[in-house]
Amino acid sequence: MSSSDDFFKGLVFGAVIGAAAGLMLAPKSGVETREDIKKLSMELTDKGELLYKNARKDVEKKIREIKAAGKRLDFDSYKELVAKVIDELKNDSEVASTTAKKIGIKLNEDWEDIKSAVV
Repeated sequence: MSSSDDFFKGLVFGAVIGAAAGLMLAPKSGVETREDIKKLSMELTDKGELLYKNARKDVEKKIREIKAAGKRLDFDSYKELVAKVIDELKNDSEVASTTAKKIGIKLNEDWEDIKSAVV
């Protein structure tokens, strides 16, 4: 299993647990409840992946702008850039703060990959 898969599973774990608890208390059969949990889990995983991809695109765009201005970007500057993108993400009322933090951690881990991609 790749670290990306682990990241996205961790990203939605808390939301799935909370939603699953709510579904378990709902007056439905076990089969219906399990199907609801499975569907919700898939939806949340897809949403987490989309949030990460969009945040990464924002970071890459800002890196291109910095490079176009003739400036260098080191890891400390990159972390500041990621922090700004994550702050913007936290302002989205549909994104939990913990989700935004996890995306920020993943973006910082992807520094070398992103730096290479934006040449």
